[in-house]
This record gives sequence, structure tokens and C-alpha cells, in this order.
Amino acid sequence: MNQFDRRRPISCAAPGTKLSRHAALRSQQRSMSSDIIDAVIDFGQERHAGRGCFSYAFTDRTWRRFVEQMGSDARGLERARNAYVIVAENGLVVTTAWIH
Repeated sequence: MNQFDRRRPISCAAPGTKLSRHAALRSQQRSMSSDIIDAVIDFGQERHAGRGCFSYAFTDRTWRRFVEQMGSDARGLERARNAYVIVAENGLVVTTAWIH
């Protein structure tokens, strides 16, 4: 694959999570760490986002489940409650953003 191909996936700090170049740029610009991205994907509610993509975001119920599982470590990821992540059907993170 060409090193300048914009669709080339980039590895996130957490093993197994792949970011598109766009997602890597947006997560950096929006100060969204790989821990937040992984928490939203692992615990957030999945919804269809169109064009074969899925949106992940916390609801009150999924946030409570996350806090129960993480315990005191959840305090360090409080910002994750307002994040959402768009993931393609193949598992590639397409973009990340904050809910305003």
C-alpha cells in the first residue's frame, strides 16, 4: 500500500483498534485519547450511522455499566461520557467527536 494513501489505517495506542488517517487527525485535534475511543466502542451504545458505519456513544445506562466495571478508574475517563466514535463495518474508526 502506498505510504501516502489517505485511507491507510493507523494503529491506535490500544492493540486492535485501527484509526483512519482522518480519525487519527480528528482525535488529535479534539484531544481524544485512545483510552476514550476504546471505552466508547467497548461500552457505548451502537447505532447505525448509515453507509455501513456504526456510531458508538454512551447513554445513561451504558455509562453506569462502564462505571460499575471500571470502578475508581472511571473518574479519569469522565470526559468519555460526551464522546462519540464512528466505526466502519470492517472495524476501522472513521472519525471521533464530542457531543455538544
